Amino acid sequence: MKEGKRFIDFHSAPFGRKGSFFIVQQSDTGRDHFGAADLWVGTTRSIGYGYSGLDTTNRVMKISLEKDGKPVPFAVSNTPAEIILESDYGNMHICIAEYNLLQFHSEDGLSLVLNAPLTAFHAAVRDMLDGSWLLTTYKSAVNWLFVPVRGSCVMDAPYDWRAMRNLYMHGTWHPDEKGVLDLAVEEFELDSKRRPSYPDYKSSVAAVMADFEQYRDTCFPELPAEFAKSRDKAAWMIWSHTRVPQPRSLIKREMIIMMHKMFGQCYCWQQAFHAMAHCRNVDFAWNLLESIFDYQDPENGQIPDHIDELDITFLTFKPPIYGVALNWLLDRCDLSVISRERKEQLYEKVAKLYRFFFTYRDLDGDGLPEYHQCDETGCEDTSMCIKGLPLACPELAAYLVSMADALSRLAALLGREQEAKAWDEEAGALSDRLLKTFWTGERFVAFHAGTKEIISTGSISFFTPLVMGKRLPPHIVDILVKKLFTENVHISPYGIPSEALDSPYFAHGWSKGTIQSPTTCLVALGLAFCGRREEAREVALRYARAVQQAGFYHMIDPLTGVGNDNAIGVHKVQHWAAWTAGVFALLAGYLC
Repeated sequence: MKEGKRFIDFHSAPFGRKGSFFIVQQSDTGRDHFGAADLWVGTTRSIGYGYSGLDTTNRVMKISLEKDGKPVPFAVSNTPAEIILESDYGNMHICIAEYNLLQFHSEDGLSLVLNAPLTAFHAAVRDMLDGSWLLTTYKSAVNWLFVPVRGSCVMDAPYDWRAMRNLYMHGTWHPDEKGVLDLAVEEFELDSKRRPSYPDYKSSVAAVMADFEQYRDTCFPELPAEFAKSRDKAAWMIWSHTRVPQPRSLIKREMIIMMHKMFGQCYCWQQAFHAMAHCRNVDFAWNLLESIFDYQDPENGQIPDHIDELDITFLTFKPPIYGVALNWLLDRCDLSVISRERKEQLYEKVAKLYRFFFTYRDLDGDGLPEYHQCDETGCEDTSMCIKGLPLACPELAAYLVSMADALSRLAALLGREQEAKAWDEEAGALSDRLLKTFWTGERFVAFHAGTKEIISTGSISFFTPLVMGKRLPPHIVDILVKKLFTENVHISPYGIPSEALDSPYFAHGWSKGTIQSPTTCLVALGLAFCGRREEAREVALRYARAVQQAGFYHMIDPLTGVGNDNAIGVHKVQHWAAWTAGVFALLAGYLC
C-alpha cells in the first residue's frame, strides 16, 4: 500500500501551473491518501460572471487506473511540477507541460481511464480518425484533443441524436507492448490539429520545474528562518495562479487570480497586494500595478472590479489601495529600471482614478467620497454598512490621502515640481477634512451620507486609516494602537479579526469576524507607515504563524486559528488563495 508524498494537498488547493486553465483536483469528498481519491481533471476557464471555477462547470473528467482490466487504487503524490499516482502495480505521472498541454505518462503497464459525464447541450466526443479523440463541452468551455503518443485508446461515447449530444465519454488508454503509455491532452480554442510530435515527458517536468524556480528565485522574497519551510508552497500558489496573455483573451499582461475554484478572476485590488509582495523584482511588481489600469475607462477614470479571459466587470470595484502600493514601491524599489514613459503613464492613470472618486463618488459634495456598494468596501458584509449606503467613512478618505501622497512623490520623481506640490497640498487638505469629520477624539466613526446617521462599530475598517502614515497626528496613532492591541477584542493570537470579538455584530462569516488577508495586511502596513515597526511586526508575526499552521486560507477563524471552511463558497469547502500567499509573502518577507 502506497502512502504518497505531497507537496500540496489537493483538497486544499487544486494542482495547476502558470498560464494554464488545466487543473487537477479532488472532489469535496476525495482525499489524497491511498484508495480515497476522487481525482478529476478540470478547467478554470470562465463561462461568464460568477461562474468561473464552480464545481458544476470545472470538473470535467474523473481519473481512474486499471491493470489488466481491474481497478487499481492509488495514493496521490506531487511536486511543484508533476503529480504521481502511486499504486501497488506502478505509477502514473501527470504534468501540465505547457499552458495548453496536459501529459500522462506511465512505464508500468497501467491503463488510464478518463470518465466525463456529459449533460450539457451539444457536448461532443469526436473520433478524429487518426487515433485521437476530441472532447467539446460548452458548459465548461472545453475543447480538448486526446492524442495517444504511445499506447492505444478504447472509447465508449454513445451519441444521442435526439439529445444532440454524446451522453458521456468513457475513454481507456492502454499501454503499448512495452508497458509504456503516453497520452497528450491539448486544449484548443479553435479547431484542433494533432502535432507531428509531442515533448518528452521528463523534459516537460524539468521545464515546468525550471519555470517555477525562476519565478521563485527572482520574484518571491526570502523569508525569515521561521517561515522558510512555507516559502516554496506560497511561491507555488502565486505562480500556479498566474494568468498570461493569450490569443482571444482579455488578459493583456501577467495577472494573478484569487483561487482555482469559486473566485477564478483577476481582482484589481489583489494585483496591488501582489505588487507589494513582489517588490524584489521591480519590473514584475510595476507590471502588476500597471495591469490594473489597462482596463481603466479613458473618460471617467473608473477601473473594473475584476477581469478574466472573457469578461470585464465595472458594476462594482474594490477599495482604491493603489496609493498604498505605490508608496510601498517608492520606498522599497530602485525605480531607475522603470522607464520614464511607464512612470508617466501610471502617474496619469492613478491621477485620473483619484479624480473619479471626487466626481462620481461624492454625492453630498462635502469633499469626502463615499462607498456606494458594499462590495466597494472590500469587506462585503462589514458592519460599517449597517445604516445602508452611500457610506462616508475614514477608510476611503485615507486611501485617497495615500494616493495623493504617492502622486506627489511620483510627480517629484518625474521632475514635475509644481504638480508634486499641488498633490502634497491636496493630501494635506483631504487629511484635515477626514480628521475633522470622522475623528471623535477617541475613535474614528463613519456616517450615512444621506441621513448623516453616525456608525460606530467594531469593524477593522476603523483601523485601516493608519495607512495615512505621517498624515495622522501622533496622539491619534497612539490611541488607535492602544485600542488595536486590546487582546481578544481587536486582536487575537492569530491576527486582527474583521469585527471586534466583543462586538454585537461579531459572527464567523466573511467580514463579520474572520481574520482576512487584505485587511490584516493593510493594518500592518499602516502601523509600519506610522513608524510603529514593532507593532507592525507583531501583527505580521501573528498572522504569518497562523497561516503557516492553517494553510493559505483567505479567512482564518480568530478563535481557533484554523481555516474557516464555512465562511465562503457554495460548497462549504474553502480552498487556499493566491491572494493569501501574497499577503503571507509581504508580511513574512518584509515586516517580520
